[in-house]
Amino acid sequence: MLDDFLGDLFGEAVFGRLSKSRRAQLLARLFFGLVGGVLGVMGAVHFAFKDGLTNNVALRLSMVVLFVCLASFSFFNVGLGCRWRWPGRLFVLSFVSLFVTRILFGA
Repeated sequence: MLDDFLGDLFGEAVFGRLSKSRRAQLLARLFFGLVGGVLGVMGAVHFAFKDGLTNNVALRLSMVVLFVCLASFSFFNVGLGCRWRWPGRLFVLSFVSLFVTRILFGA
């Protein structure tokens, strides 16, 4: 069912039948913002509570923060259409912190 919806949505967008109305843009933006936000929250919960992934607490915390920042970017910037810079900057900062904690503290 979901694949049919996405196929219809992208098929109409590719072949030009998707209206350029404000409502269609709002629905698409809300849909993708919600999907990205939910996946970000699920990723943060997974890495926060799954045992046996890594013993490096700093790396684990960096991964959780990365997914929380991804969720906030998806909710605020994509879903709500806000032009805030802080979710994107926090996402980049947490992405860099993944590599720094991996290099400094190892596996």
